[in-house]
Amino acid sequence: MSQNPIAGLIPRGSLGLKLLLVCLLVLVMGIPLLLVGGLVGERQTRAGQVTAEIGGAAGGPQTVGGPMLLVPYSRVVETTDDQGRIQRRTERGSYVVFAETGSANSTLTVTDRRLGIYRAAVYEASTDFDASFQPAEALDGVDPGYRFDWTQARVVMFVSDSRAIRNAAELRFADGTSATFEPISDLSLAAPTPEVQRPGFASSPAYPLPSNLQAFAAPARFTAGAPQNFAVETRLEHTGAQRFSVAAFAQDTSVSIRGDRTDMRAEGYFQAGESPVVTDDGFTVAWRVPFVARGVEKAADLNSFNLGLAAGRDMAVSFVSSDDIYRGVARAVAYAIMFIGIVFLATLIFEAISGRKAHPAQYILVGLAQCVFYLLLLSITEIIGFTPAFLIAAIATVALLSFYAGSSFKSAAVGMRALAGLAALYGAMYVLMTLEDFALLAGSVVAFAVIAATMIATRRIDWYGRGTPAPASQS
Repeated sequence: MSQNPIAGLIPRGSLGLKLLLVCLLVLVMGIPLLLVGGLVGERQTRAGQVTAEIGGAAGGPQTVGGPMLLVPYSRVVETTDDQGRIQRRTERGSYVVFAETGSANSTLTVTDRRLGIYRAAVYEASTDFDASFQPAEALDGVDPGYRFDWTQARVVMFVSDSRAIRNAAELRFADGTSATFEPISDLSLAAPTPEVQRPGFASSPAYPLPSNLQAFAAPARFTAGAPQNFAVETRLEHTGAQRFSVAAFAQDTSVSIRGDRTDMRAEGYFQAGESPVVTDDGFTVAWRVPFVARGVEKAADLNSFNLGLAAGRDMAVSFVSSDDIYRGVARAVAYAIMFIGIVFLATLIFEAISGRKAHPAQYILVGLAQCVFYLLLLSITEIIGFTPAFLIAAIATVALLSFYAGSSFKSAAVGMRALAGLAALYGAMYVLMTLEDFALLAGSVVAFAVIAATMIATRRIDWYGRGTPAPASQS
């Protein structure tokens, strides 16, 4: 009977064959990891839905804008038809005039509102606005055909959801008089249709207004004639959830936001002048947006200007949402196959050095135990957060695998070495998971170090069978 040529290349029981089998088992472990990754995505989606539900009751993410001056106008437009006849029509609309300077100082009181195991950061916001207007200067150079009705001018503000407003906001003038804001429905905040645009002028707003933006206004109290410069102030109190932003409502806008939380991020269209100041009592962050940086003219015709442009250019803070806790778990699962492979390689190296054997079934059990680690991490993280959940899941998994290693090889010394090695491995995993932007770099370095250590430790191993003589050649 002729000899099997493959058996001659890789004898039975060789470490080379065992290495191929271990690599195959590592790939097989990717199947349960795919299921775990899908579960993480499903739970994250569910958390986002519940968080939106919780925050929606408080008003959801809020964007606040204003004060701005809204002046109605009329003008006669002449067009020529196909027969050369001149047609005249009266066009009506509103001109928005932005304040010369404006400031907003917001104070947020943030609490966690829970529904089951999910939570959302809900805040109460109190914002003091100051705005100084110079309408005549802002409208200097506008087509004389515009006839402005200053007696109907209004000071306008907007929020994302007016249901969250908690006070009857009043507009206070420099002379001590005041006016109460009322909701308005005659302000076209959406992008205009071609039928109502100025002849020969087309508008394609770069920042469409969010569909849930709601406006309210108070009379500016002008008399007929040229408008005078004036200043106003107001306070707006409202609730919201997860994110709070102030639109750059003036030509030169200054915004300050402070709150009693530390788990926040400064974001928005404009970057803060300095990094947020975070202390044990909370945070403070400030912006200043000059006229040139804002990128919006002093005044604009709402028939050809999308006011959503002002709403989209904002300064904001956001708070850690419930689905943020899944990012660490998702990152851990993404590198799971590498860490399972490291444990398998360490076991194989121990076999090569000690001469003791581990059955493929034992490799599978060790791999499944590591997969269950990620399920533990996910389920516990939803309740107590990522760091304590990682500590609990890692301690349980390391203790189990160390006990199993010592029992399988009938050696307490092996169990202790496994305990030390696995503790170091899971510690490195935690550091890798918390690096965020540098996770890929750290993971690449760890993978290279493991492969290099494996190659060095096994450089003198006879992969063909620990000294088994090669079969004699037949003449």
